[in-house]
Amino acid sequence: MWSNSLKKTASLTVLGMAIGAANAAMAANTPQLSSPMGITLVDVSNGAEEFLWRRLGDTEGRPLYTYDADARTGKAGCVAECAKEFPPYLASAGAQAFGDWTIIARDDGAKQWAYQGQALYRYSGKDPIPKRGNRQEENATAGQDTTLMDPASKNYSPKDGWRRAALNIKIKTPPDIAMKSLATANGYGFVVPKTGMVMYTLKSAPKNVAQWTPVYAPQLAQNMGDFTVMLREDGKPQWAYKGERLYTFNDDYSPGDINGLVAQKDAQIALAYKNYIPPALNIDILAFRGPIMVSAKGMTVYTQSPYKVQYGGRETRDGFRVPYDTGKKVGGKGCTADCLNTWKPVTAPANAQSSGFWEVVARPDGSKQWAYKGSALYTFTGDKQPGDDRGNNRHDVLFGDAEGKADLSLTGGDQKGATGSGFYWHLVTFIN
Repeated sequence: MWSNSLKKTASLTVLGMAIGAANAAMAANTPQLSSPMGITLVDVSNGAEEFLWRRLGDTEGRPLYTYDADARTGKAGCVAECAKEFPPYLASAGAQAFGDWTIIARDDGAKQWAYQGQALYRYSGKDPIPKRGNRQEENATAGQDTTLMDPASKNYSPKDGWRRAALNIKIKTPPDIAMKSLATANGYGFVVPKTGMVMYTLKSAPKNVAQWTPVYAPQLAQNMGDFTVMLREDGKPQWAYKGERLYTFNDDYSPGDINGLVAQKDAQIALAYKNYIPPALNIDILAFRGPIMVSAKGMTVYTQSPYKVQYGGRETRDGFRVPYDTGKKVGGKGCTADCLNTWKPVTAPANAQSSGFWEVVARPDGSKQWAYKGSALYTFTGDKQPGDDRGNNRHDVLFGDAEGKADLSLTGGDQKGATGSGFYWHLVTFIN
């Protein structure tokens, strides 16, 4: 939501400026990546598409595991026959350890990734999928079994003593500051605990003091790690992160709003960690509409999802939520042949590597395409300039395929019964 003052001053000239400025400023604070290259992040949800937890994956998004015995020894203890069943997840040449991510030297000289001190492995068999009645999927309904909310649950374990690895970012913050995953800011940033409002840092003093509220510290507050207490001109203490004062923006109206990036050029989201993003993509502020994902040329990016069997389909509230497995199933196979005249894949270089929420998926013709949280990404030929979003809320309706030439299972329909529903195109949704 935008204030009247912002509406008067915002124009298409701010498109691309806000996040670009934030990225430049971000380099000064150099927040760490949430995951290294080659390790993906996958959101696990239940049947109601409610976020449960965030797991670690390999370049294809398949689960990574930790071995309980390693926690006791501090080493990568799965070797010989064990390593055939659970192959170590190796670091690529030139990979560098940082933060919670370390590289373990194995007895055979190989280098293996470890997270928070525990070595990471893949499973050579079929990864277990929790069963719920007649349904069998990672995004199964969790209401019947609360253990689904625990990544260490046996529901996710292929064998006793093994656990599915989960991202568990921790950082000590003052009581009046919390850290949260901020999809719109592409990282983990600081928020007000009670409201979830995003915190910013400013390189210079607020240009309009009425728009910014300092994050005040208690009178007896003490420095804590990268958080320090600075006195303001009025004598009141204010929290700062890595030497830069923290503020909230008064025209942010809900958690995840980042309107402050438009209000002042040197504003940036106060990030503790940033997520990887491919050079072919960016997150920009669209005037009066908020953050959207765009291509390197500034064109709006869309996802393709199958019809959702519920009243109103994907256009209902929360209908834009597409579970990882659903998007993964469609991959690059949902738009081929004539579809490519209207929708253009966001291509990835042949040597591109998956990381974080972005994966490289193979298209039927052998080319590579970027996917975000499991869903392949496209631009729309009907968009003529940056800021256009004419591809949003579009349907590709299928009425059946008696000859069986199309895989209707991708659309939410039935492959054999020659009945189908179609695909739904939508802007990329930023859901934490």
